[in-house]
Amino acid sequence: MTANQSLSRGLAFLDAINDSNQPLGIREVARMLDISPSIAQRLANSLIEAGYLQQVQETRKYRLGVRALALGSTMVRSDALYATASQELGFLAEHHQLNGYLGVVQQDAVVYLHTVQSHGAIAIRAEAGQRVLPHATALGKALLSELASDRAVAVLGVAPFTARTKHTITSARALQKELEEIRKRGYSIADEENEIGVVSIGTPIRNKDGLVVAAISVAFLKAQRGPKEWPEIADLVMRAGQRCSAAIGYAADAAHAAYESHAESSTPRKHSTH
Repeated sequence: MTANQSLSRGLAFLDAINDSNQPLGIREVARMLDISPSIAQRLANSLIEAGYLQQVQETRKYRLGVRALALGSTMVRSDALYATASQELGFLAEHHQLNGYLGVVQQDAVVYLHTVQSHGAIAIRAEAGQRVLPHATALGKALLSELASDRAVAVLGVAPFTARTKHTITSARALQKELEEIRKRGYSIADEENEIGVVSIGTPIRNKDGLVVAAISVAFLKAQRGPKEWPEIADLVMRAGQRCSAAIGYAADAAHAAYESHAESSTPRKHSTH
């Protein structure tokens, strides 16, 4: 097999994985590409070594790797969604000391496309291409709330879900109830569910057809902003989400909110992914 053939087949392998709604096995990919399983396995090994492919240990099937997801997030930076979300999250970070996150559903995971560091008390350790624990974060729950049940199951896996803290929702029934509430009110909350002491609030972003294609969220310390402030923060996040949706064609009210500045905190930073 020549270098050009290897490259072509490697890209075709990644396309097959990307187009699927779930991880694929070697024989499935080989059949789709009309190549032998042995060739498909060699391609998979090379792509795994390069970081563009990952193997799901439980099933031995394959999904896109971190480098492939990061490459996709780099390309999306030029589009209207990325530009608008970056601006909106930047404003919330600068004027409200709220760390910002933009993410999407990729394959069977929620993945960060962009993060914005504020001058607040939480230091971001996440980066573009990193996977998010969907049921424990506001970003993940905002996206899950609008997924079809089969897609949600593919992203979540089988209950009980992994507990990050004692507050993490781990049962399918409790999570379903939470997702129904999110659909009604328009925003999600993760109250110390991913990290003790940290709260995050998120909202979905819709395209011109009304379909959810991404979500944004913010994170802050619970000790500095109690539950009485959360509705105001949720309103800021939802308005930012509405403007992101409007930027990609969704016909919704994109009127700008009157933002107010909060004082910067001198509290030592906590590390968080939300």
